[in-house]
Amino acid sequence: MLRRNTPNRGCQFQRRTRISDRWGNRCAGWTAVGGIYKSPTKSARAIVELHLQWAPGGRVEWSEAEFARTDPPPSRKVRLATIHYKPTGKSPRQNCEEYAPLIAQAAKQRADLVVLGETVPSAMVKLKPEETAEPIPGPATEYFGRLAKQHHLHIVLSLYERDAHLIYNTAVLMGPDGGMIGKYRKVCLPPGEAAEGIAPGKDYPVFDTAFGKVGLMVCYDGFFPEVARELSNRGAEVIAWPVWGCNPLLAQARACENHVYLVSSTFMNADAGWMISAVFDPGGKPIAQADQWGTVAVAEVTLNQPYHGPYNLGDFRSMIPRHRP
Repeated sequence: MLRRNTPNRGCQFQRRTRISDRWGNRCAGWTAVGGIYKSPTKSARAIVELHLQWAPGGRVEWSEAEFARTDPPPSRKVRLATIHYKPTGKSPRQNCEEYAPLIAQAAKQRADLVVLGETVPSAMVKLKPEETAEPIPGPATEYFGRLAKQHHLHIVLSLYERDAHLIYNTAVLMGPDGGMIGKYRKVCLPPGEAAEGIAPGKDYPVFDTAFGKVGLMVCYDGFFPEVARELSNRGAEVIAWPVWGCNPLLAQARACENHVYLVSSTFMNADAGWMISAVFDPGGKPIAQADQWGTVAVAEVTLNQPYHGPYNLGDFRSMIPRHRP
């Protein structure tokens, strides 16, 4: 037990630990463990407990445990935006161009990240995926890269990608310098896409941006918890989700169970009782929603705020790796 008067201040805790096995053999070296914790108002005492689980006969040693007052870390605020728009489908190029004024609207609202719908170039276009698929980088990423650079923001959309003889449904993240930060190939394919010969992806990349870590998923991925969980396990703080249609309860679940922000952009009517274009907070609540076609919804959030109430579970996101099966 360590005691320190810390009213209205943060408290930084550090310690060194060394683990031994059941026979008393010490594992090599020490591990430094620490963290910054918010002190409740008028708090005067802190209790530190160290638990070693699932190691019968194991032992943990402590050394040099200490508390120190510290200033609160600066807030990492970001403005997340979704665009609710269904392209006309006159041509792949025109589909892309129809988003330009909406991205400009998001920029006027100081958005840092803007999420567009699924397969933007080919949506509503009466062509097969293999007829609209393009390489990445290619025409669509170059076009949206120019818009990202013009407005100095991040853009996420999906499109059919051609890679040699294979076609993927791929989400791309364009950066404010106009370049592509990364791409994700849709892992979970509905029967319709599989029947059309779309190939599944197999990895869950997470990308560093100026404001934090971003993961991508596409439409049918949201029906299954594994994709969002893998992205959050790899550090995603925000998941961008181009989605044609899905049960909105699953959007809430993916955000809530992983304690991440999720941004969806759909082609469904807002009053259809199905998927919505919205920003969901780590509790699963839609905190900004675009209800009408051709509108933008923006929410300003703080990424390094680990506690969410009411009845929060503490910094649950950091506990998931330790507590999950």
